[in-house]
Amino acid sequence: MYQSVERLPRRVRKRVRSLLMTDERFVTAATATDGLLDRWATHLVVTDQRLLLVKLVGFESSVSGVRLNRLDACRAESGTLRLAFSYDTYSYGFDDSETAGEIVAAVERQRDDETEPATDPALDLRPESEDGEDETGAETE
Repeated sequence: MYQSVERLPRRVRKRVRSLLMTDERFVTAATATDGLLDRWATHLVVTDQRLLLVKLVGFESSVSGVRLNRLDACRAESGTLRLAFSYDTYSYGFDDSETAGEIVAAVERQRDDETEPATDPALDLRPESEDGEDETGAETE
């Protein structure tokens, strides 16, 4: 598991940095065991908005991604990550059987953060009366 972009392999790091939008934050990443060589494997990157799949083979690269709210299912089964989309299902294995569960947990945390309503009291807008008090009788500035 990679906890920062800086820890990713150099070519993957460059590719991920080029893919991140200005308001997007890296969360975690892992390398699947689907390549003939480790450096050819798919790198799954969780951001606060998307799941990115980056695969570099030789001088070629392929990149795909999906917004977290468009991912139909993300689950860990016997150390394998299963990603379900409306059009297909993909499976990724990892050297460490815990990695799939950690990716699922990261995706779920980001999905939960995305759907939580704001709880900041400053964002709680209540109508004010003309005398400077809100409907509860508290003074407003």
